[in-house]
Amino acid sequence: MTYKKTKKRVARIPIALLLVFLLLLAGCWSNRDLSEINIVTGIGLDRTEDGKILLAVQVVEPAAIQSTSSGKGKGGVMQARPVFVESYKGETVLEAVRGMLSTVDKKMFLSTAQVLILGENLLKDGMEEVLDFFQRNYEVDYRMNILAAKGVPPGEILEIEPDIDSIPATYINGTVENTILRGTVKKTILIDLLKDIGSGGKQPAIGQISKAGEKEVRTEGIAVIKNGSLVGWLDSYETRGYLLAINEVRNAIVNVPIDKGKVAMEIIRSKGRVNVVFDNDEPIMLTVKTKIEANVGGYEGKGRLDSPDNLRTLEEALEEEIKKEIMMALKKTQQEYSSDIFGFGVEVHKYHPQYWKKVKKNWDDIFSTLPVELQVDAKIRRTGLVNNPIKKDE
Repeated sequence: MTYKKTKKRVARIPIALLLVFLLLLAGCWSNRDLSEINIVTGIGLDRTEDGKILLAVQVVEPAAIQSTSSGKGKGGVMQARPVFVESYKGETVLEAVRGMLSTVDKKMFLSTAQVLILGENLLKDGMEEVLDFFQRNYEVDYRMNILAAKGVPPGEILEIEPDIDSIPATYINGTVENTILRGTVKKTILIDLLKDIGSGGKQPAIGQISKAGEKEVRTEGIAVIKNGSLVGWLDSYETRGYLLAINEVRNAIVNVPIDKGKVAMEIIRSKGRVNVVFDNDEPIMLTVKTKIEANVGGYEGKGRLDSPDNLRTLEEALEEEIKKEIMMALKKTQQEYSSDIFGFGVEVHKYHPQYWKKVKKNWDDIFSTLPVELQVDAKIRRTGLVNNPIKKDE
């Protein structure tokens, strides 16, 4: 009896596999040929003076990309641009997206967009409408980089023609990844931005982009957001201090001033933690604890680096430099912007829920008045193959 049941089960297996295979084949019904769609690589959004949404899309031309990569079009023949940028105005984002179909020949494929650049006018007015559209649209890639344009319209950034890469959006993404390695920009993807907005106790921060020339961009610094609107900016040093505090620095180079010179320190590991100290059920202090491990990358000073006293002096100098950058970021966000982008409120929400219920609507005002205690512990792991500076002591 058992043998017969087993035999029946074995007989059913090929049928089940066949059904699965047929289902996989059926999944291709919605596929579209590349010639039937506009492949969007970058999106820019801003608000016009009359309150309308200004949409700019960067569309790639597959035929031109193939021609560029294969070397065709040389020898005096005019070569087609690998991308083009199209703009359209609408009362809402959805209207602008659909309205653009009247000026382009094919449906736009948004899931290939690598960057979404938000303009200053739109950010100052509020970004809820924009993000609502993107979180509802099933075609959007939630890993898309979000950037805030400073001093230049998003469409103008998308129209640059970099020498480094034939697709500007790919070039922009590359600069973001490179700047992350220097610790001077915050990588902000769509899903993380939506989480920051939805979570209580933390205001969002968005990576900054600006033009560095006709064919170049600069991705350094961050845009500080409060209640969905832009309130200000942090420069590259303030951004690094902020990222060190919230444990988001992978690698960075910090120049530390010393007696009659400076030392270039490469941070190889860092760990940051923010917290709020309570007394009698009331917050009395914000604390930031950061641990740093670094290597010496360049030494312009006096004395041997293998001396314990000299090493400790360098570690103390590095600690002071890190403290200075963290304090610059805290001072600006507390006193000028009143925006808790560090997430101190998250700690209050997590560990003091009853207090949080009473103050969550005005937490940023409380955050702005609390004193700060900084603790930075720096250790130098390696000094390189040479212990002495090239320039000898006089």
